Amino acid sequence: MRDLANPRPMDADMSLDNVVDLAGIFARREAAAKEVLATFEVRRAVRYGPGPGETLNVFPAGPGAPVMVFIHGGFWKSLDADLFSYLAPGFVPMGATLVNIDYPLMPSVRLADIVASCERALAFVHENAASFGADPARMFISGNSAGGHLVAEMMARPVGKLVAGGTAISGVYDLEPVTRSFQNDELQLTAEEISQLSPLRRALTIDAPLIVAVGGDETPEFLRQSHAFAAQCGVPTMVVPHTNHITILTDALALPHHPFNQAVRRQMGLAVD
Repeated sequence: MRDLANPRPMDADMSLDNVVDLAGIFARREAAAKEVLATFEVRRAVRYGPGPGETLNVFPAGPGAPVMVFIHGGFWKSLDADLFSYLAPGFVPMGATLVNIDYPLMPSVRLADIVASCERALAFVHENAASFGADPARMFISGNSAGGHLVAEMMARPVGKLVAGGTAISGVYDLEPVTRSFQNDELQLTAEEISQLSPLRRALTIDAPLIVAVGGDETPEFLRQSHAFAAQCGVPTMVVPHTNHITILTDALALPHHPFNQAVRRQMGLAVD
């Protein structure tokens, strides 16, 4: 539990304290997700693995469509695929199938278990893409916050060879600073997890095209880590102006007219007006 009277060094950086009207943004996000689930064609809770939480939602776009697999954030311990349904209008009408994945959450599992679940999800989507009208040769991945971390992990692992491109958004690429925040009260990250599952703390080989994006109004630590990870991968950082940890999705990636969404769709080989 967060102790406001005795803050830890990274509490502010690992929180949403700087987000104006956070409650309003959350309400708008939830309402948009519910509307999409009620109006878009969707296959919900498709099981990709045997464990708890190993399901995904598919928003099909039509025969032969490229597929975007989105990995949600929540510091590996909260949120779910349904909440991020609001991303569908930014992809499905533009010709891309959207797949939102769930995974088991900490602390009931360890971070390596979540990574393994995401690997299973990508392998499942690649193997079964044709069954929901998508092209397995054009499978892309994206994710924000903890999901950005998981994008980096996926692209650097053997399953990354199945991925045609990725977008890591406001990710956590160095786990050590998390341990100096209230977030670690539940996570209890170990020294082994920090060394073995921090993309910034080991050499990575990422062959597919990569976008590293971060909101211009992010906290200093998220900005630092995004710039450092982009530099490590030899790509520029895409700073999305006037967006924070939440609105980089709700007000940028989810909107087909936004330059960030269009950059991601260009990576997918889709036409952009």
